[in-house]
Amino acid sequence: MTQEDDLKEHRPLKGLLVNNLSCERGYRELFNALSFQLSPGEILHIKGENGAGKTSLLRILAGLALPITGEISFDGFDCRKYRSEYNEQTAFMGHKLGIKLELTPIENILSYCELSTPRTNEQILDALEKVGLYGFEEMYCNQLSAGQKRRVAIAQVMLSDARLWILDEPFTSLDVTGIDFFLKVIQKHVAGGGMVLLTTHQEVNLENCTTNYLQLPSGKVTN
Repeated sequence: MTQEDDLKEHRPLKGLLVNNLSCERGYRELFNALSFQLSPGEILHIKGENGAGKTSLLRILAGLALPITGEISFDGFDCRKYRSEYNEQTAFMGHKLGIKLELTPIENILSYCELSTPRTNEQILDALEKVGLYGFEEMYCNQLSAGQKRRVAIAQVMLSDARLWILDEPFTSLDVTGIDFFLKVIQKHVAGGGMVLLTTHQEVNLENCTTNYLQLPSGKVTN
């Protein structure tokens, strides 16, 4: 084991730290000097009007876009320098679910898990049953409803070993039962020391979790 590997293995679990982040879309500044922290066992609910930069912020934190300025660290280490390791610790669910329509739910999840933690067919089938897709496991995803596609994405997040879940409008297209189920999954994740960054326009009950709120563009975090 190298000295660098030893440092990674024994690093303290500090969570996510964002310092002085700024972002532009086109020639328009969305936010600047944005700083906040997300600790293990917490949810950060990002709020703001349409166009405030919520999705842009989540894409930056997921490593899918670059900020104009600012630093992002995870457990005390620079996320850009340790990009591969940081990616292993994050699971992103965006507006575009990343579901391949020509594949079945099982095939999509197998492909997804190959990039992080390989799962057995039994584990995948169990996850699909839990999200309410029993009997749909081998249907092509182009035959599924929008809500069912969302459930495939939820199963993928559930089967990841990621400590940080980055969720952009995760309850879209879900019925009441689906929303209630996913809220319980999120609650279990943070109760086990996981972290969740999310945006949602829907009224959901996050009171059973330690939840902070970040209002864009002010960058003010309140308990």
